[in-house]
Amino acid sequence: MRIGIYIKEFERLENWELRILHGLQIDANLEVCLLIQENGNSGNTVEEDEREFGNSYSANQGFAAMVLNLQLRLERKFFFKKINTVDKEKLLPYLKSCPILKINLQVGNRDTSIRNGDVEKIKSFDLDVLLHLSDRFLRVEMGTLAKHGLWSLSHVKDYINHKGYIGLREICARKAAISVALHQFNGGSTGTFTLDKAYLSHHWSLIKTKDFVLEGSVSLLLKNLRVLDNGIKLGCKEENNKQALASSFQLKDVLTYGFRFYGALVRKTVKGASNFLFGTNYQRWTLFLGKGDFLQAELSQLRPAQLPKNEFWADPFLFRFKNTCYVFFETYDYKTKKGKLSCGKIENNEVIDVVDILDLEYHLSYPYVFEEDGEIFLMPETMDNKRLEIYKCIQFPNKWELFTTAFEGEMVADASFYNDILGQKWLFVNKKEMKSLPLNSELYIYKVDSAKLNTLESHIQNPVIIDSRTGRNGGAVFNFGNEIFRPSQRNVDGIYGRALNINKIKELTIRSYVEEISEIVEPTFQEGLMSIHHMHQIEGMFVFDAAFEK
Repeated sequence: MRIGIYIKEFERLENWELRILHGLQIDANLEVCLLIQENGNSGNTVEEDEREFGNSYSANQGFAAMVLNLQLRLERKFFFKKINTVDKEKLLPYLKSCPILKINLQVGNRDTSIRNGDVEKIKSFDLDVLLHLSDRFLRVEMGTLAKHGLWSLSHVKDYINHKGYIGLREICARKAAISVALHQFNGGSTGTFTLDKAYLSHHWSLIKTKDFVLEGSVSLLLKNLRVLDNGIKLGCKEENNKQALASSFQLKDVLTYGFRFYGALVRKTVKGASNFLFGTNYQRWTLFLGKGDFLQAELSQLRPAQLPKNEFWADPFLFRFKNTCYVFFETYDYKTKKGKLSCGKIENNEVIDVVDILDLEYHLSYPYVFEEDGEIFLMPETMDNKRLEIYKCIQFPNKWELFTTAFEGEMVADASFYNDILGQKWLFVNKKEMKSLPLNSELYIYKVDSAKLNTLESHIQNPVIIDSRTGRNGGAVFNFGNEIFRPSQRNVDGIYGRALNINKIKELTIRSYVEEISEIVEPTFQEGLMSIHHMHQIEGMFVFDAAFEK
């Protein structure tokens, strides 16, 4: 696929934009054939501070913009350092090897366009896609310069490429997530198209929210380029053709945000001090056991497991062995601040005879246990060791040895298998590219041979979901009433694992994945609960975790 990129000067490229360029560099199927740059923009020295805050706000916002700009500078200086994962100097030789076209723009009263001579030069490169990584708003006619038009990421609903106040409205209005749209401008249409959308977490800090959204949007763009390259038609929803303008915000919006930022800062400081001095833990997970089917159960009638002091239990999975039902779960020690894996028998709807089964030097959770070819295996979350690990049972339930590994060097978590009616085996797993980003959004699917993981065939649309509200696995895929369901975490309201989604899988092939939310389970069925984020169903029995606020 032949790609052109419209960029501002290299020194003004931010980390998320550099990650896009790096992603194109390492993908053998995507070729950067042309870099387009405005005349007079290269070689300028720009201070780091000015790059991020220099032109973030429109002049008509006046005093409110000045106050917010000052707040963001304080947040960047004292609380959240700028993300820097790509070495510009290492990327520079690659960019210099690409043809570079310096163009002159025609600036009008309402829009900006490229001069006719430069238009013909760009068309001569026979581009498939032209990516727009500049803050400048260009005319829709730019879409005629490439076969599949001009692509641009929109991080704010009402102003394309305006990144100065990403998340301000959502934080103030307590929205569940922030939407990011991938737009296509096509000269043959009277409007613009939305090719795809992602929904990303926000943070109590606006500057951190900006980092989350910008970095999280990289996957959305690269995914759709790969999908298009594989011959899959992208979804195109036509949008209003009116030129989007920056929505003004007022001083009251800035004050509302400031109140919430410093309120959250005080609460976190008090909770941290209380935890350090008195061992107070404000979110304590425990297990709930039930008979029958989760989707038909009366959750208010269930009682939580009684926990030992100074630990919580989470991420439970059920397994039957010799007519006895066991529950495997994460045991998190508040003193060591590390998770280990434990197992207990279930008798009279209670967990008894709890033993530790795997305790390593790194954090463990999500102990998905399964049987294959008469052998028992355990696939826990081992993200701190930067790989996926599968263990084979030597003596049930407490002796295991490492069987195989996959995704070496990658941050993967919450993996489980699903065997479909055709005998195909699918691996559902969550990933993130950087340690500083949440692990809530991106779901990947692979077709595999067996627990040996000798073959890993990536789904054509990976990541099949980019959505912090539904993406992260919350238990293994299960069948109910001749239908297939995937539990997932609902990470919203600034609370980890706020609720549980039960998603109905409507289509699963190597080229397509479609699911829809069938039910959202809120932590309202018992007093004092603040979260529920994991459920496992087997025949005749289920288990889930939920957290009480202390």
